[in-house]
Parts: sequence; structure tokens; C-alpha cells
Amino acid sequence: MKNKISYIKNAQRSITDMITKKFKKYYLTGGTALSFYFDQRFSEDLDFFTQEYRKEDPEKVMKFVSKKTGLAFRLEAEQDAPDLIPMKVYFLELKNECFLKIDFVLDFRENIKEIKNGLHSVDDIYCRKIYAAVGTIKKQDDTGKVIHAGRQSVKDFFDLYYLSKHYKLLSEFFFEYFSYDKAESLIAWHRGFNRVDLKTELLDLVADINTAKAIKHLDDEILKKLPEKLM
Repeated sequence: MKNKISYIKNAQRSITDMITKKFKKYYLTGGTALSFYFDQRFSEDLDFFTQEYRKEDPEKVMKFVSKKTGLAFRLEAEQDAPDLIPMKVYFLELKNECFLKIDFVLDFRENIKEIKNGLHSVDDIYCRKIYAAVGTIKKQDDTGKVIHAGRQSVKDFFDLYYLSKHYKLLSEFFFEYFSYDKAESLIAWHRGFNRVDLKTELLDLVADINTAKAIKHLDDEILKKLPEKLM
């Protein structure tokens, strides 16, 4: 298993370098980009964002990768409805029966910092993780007030914990880039996790994690410190 993960990680770095040097408007973001900075966990996907998305470009990128590597690829999904963010999802067939999922997505948000070495900055990744959490899905808080909260992803939970613990405290970082009303959405997102399931899924994601400490850290940052700053 370790050999397989090591092989996939090496392939990720090689393909990221290949794509971002040739197609400079694309940059890697998300959990895998974060792992290039911190190696915080194994992340399987390559998420390439661009602010100049054209629907024909991802196919050109994949044909280039296939030609350079000799690896086959297939289009898995496409999102092109006018009311949704355009994207294409591919699978690249690696060796040893391994596959690499590669996404190409329109990035509709302005970047905070300059793209370097084909990677989103840590601050930009941090912000995108928060945006994914606050989302646009309407939920109700404990008082019945309707607010927005995003996807309930254990990967986002862990990455936000890691960034808060090892990069910059979430309660401090949040208000550098987000308005006070968004704090309510983040609180609702955090409260939406089933704690028993969360512990199990965190251990599946990162085997040696201390789940109690990770959850307590975000409890303190999101449920205690954020509300204190709202007063």
C-alpha cells in the first residue's frame, strides 16, 4: 500500500509540473496542492483551476499529458450548464492498476496571492476550504434562523484543522478574508458533523490522528473564538 501511495504521489508531482509549465493559466489547488506544501495527508485528486476556462482546453491538456507519458485517459464527467461552474473530470490510467482523477475547473474567485510553481498559495487554498464549508446550501441554526452552510466533507474538516493548527489559527485567519455574517455559516457547518462518524472518518483519512485533539481544536476555534469576535 505504501509503495502504491508513493507511486501515485510521484505521478501527481510529475503531472502537475508537466501541466503547469506548459499550460500556465492552470494551477493546482485543493488537498493535493496543500499536501505539496505540508504532506499533511494523502490526497488522490488533482484539481486544476483557471480563471480563463475554455471548454476545449482540458481535452488539449490531457492529450498533451497522454502523449508525453504514454498513458491513456478518459473523460469521466462534464459540467457545462449555464447556472453551474464549468468543469471537466478525467481519469488517467497510471501503471500498476492505479488511476488518477484530474479535474479542470473555472475559478470564479479572485486569487489572494501570486501563483508560484503552478500552485495556489496556502492562503488561497485556506480560503477555498472555508468557502466550501460556508457554501450556499440553506440550513437552520439552533434558533431557527436560516443560514448557509456547505459540503460536509471530512477532508475539508481535517485540512482546516491542520491549517489552523500548523499555519494560522482559523479564528484569526477567517476575518482577514470573510465577513462577520459568514461566521454563522461556518459554525453551522461545524455543528452539522455527526461526532461519532467524524472520528471514524478522520481515522480512515489519517490513521495516526488524535481525533479528540483535532475536534477540540476546531471546537475552540469555531464554536468559542469566532463567536467571541462577533460580540
